[in-house]
Amino acid sequence: MTGNLKDQRAHGLDALRGIAAAAVVFVHAVLIHPLGVDYTDWGVDYFSMGVPLFFIISAMSMSLAYPNGVSIDRSWAYALRRFFRIAPLFYLMLFAWLYIGVQAETGTIIRNMTFLFGFVPSEQTSLVPAGWSIGVEVIFYLLFPFLWIWRNIWSAIILFLLACLGWASVNLSGQGEVPDYYYWTSFFTNAPYFALGLIVWCFYRLTPTSHAGLLGYATLVAGLAGLVFMFLFGPIPDEAQKLYKPVPLEFVLGWGVASASLVLSQALRPVSALYNSATRFLGKISYSLYLMHPFLIYKTHLTRWAATLTDNPDLVVPAVCAVTLAVAVPIATVIYYAVEVPFMRMARRITKPELRDTVSQRLAS
Repeated sequence: MTGNLKDQRAHGLDALRGIAAAAVVFVHAVLIHPLGVDYTDWGVDYFSMGVPLFFIISAMSMSLAYPNGVSIDRSWAYALRRFFRIAPLFYLMLFAWLYIGVQAETGTIIRNMTFLFGFVPSEQTSLVPAGWSIGVEVIFYLLFPFLWIWRNIWSAIILFLLACLGWASVNLSGQGEVPDYYYWTSFFTNAPYFALGLIVWCFYRLTPTSHAGLLGYATLVAGLAGLVFMFLFGPIPDEAQKLYKPVPLEFVLGWGVASASLVLSQALRPVSALYNSATRFLGKISYSLYLMHPFLIYKTHLTRWAATLTDNPDLVVPAVCAVTLAVAVPIATVIYYAVEVPFMRMARRITKPELRDTVSQRLAS
């Protein structure tokens, strides 16, 4: 079989998105309510790297969805689809947190509702726990239509180098006293991950179909080896690192390149250990699972109860993670079909080119 893969959907990305969401659930299951046991032996801190994996997948997926860029006449459709994809669920969770007593000034609430909080250093974390990544994602959405000129491999590499300069502008500029999580949640700190996603897309579309299997397996080995290396020798992404420390470049490069290799591997040749019915389903509901689970953990005694299910302190962490995921998945499934699906369908109906043309013709007649 000849040709390349540029017109094929990379289904393996859906599964990786589900794995990334589950990883973040595990982090919060252990950390939101202290369990009274040592969790570091399980490497839970490293599961927070599911968020950078999300960013790489996002850039790759957006490039697949808009292989020719976003034309000016369809920019309204692009903006509307992005808005309906993230806003309804974000608003639901924002109102839920405000309802239970999260305190915020009116201006902060407005900036969260308009997704401008990512531009304000003191508000980057969002009023919605775990929502900081949405602020970062929105900035990428705004930039994406202007990045088409970078979408060949060499230009994408240059963009990656520019993103690293953006990282330096935040993490090496001696900010003095900064808000909590400022470095970790800054768009500039995370910009290299999006650039890596564009590089992955370039490699993906240039790969001949006949070479997809070989390159897919090679990048799988490289990605897994990179993750193991970072786990053994890289900086630890613990709470202190996220709270107040600048993020080292070797941290971004190490986790970013390893995760990008994994993304490329699963785009080219998914393997059943990562790509299966369970991970695909988690990928489908990943946004609901990601944004809802902190509220579930915070407002219930679920994790504390799960910690009592075993008398062996060495098994508390896996027990808590398993129970939390088992409870969160059905709830996320309901939210996905009740909130996400209707608005995604609405956005598709509104933005269909043929529908818009029909409406224009009727108005003109």
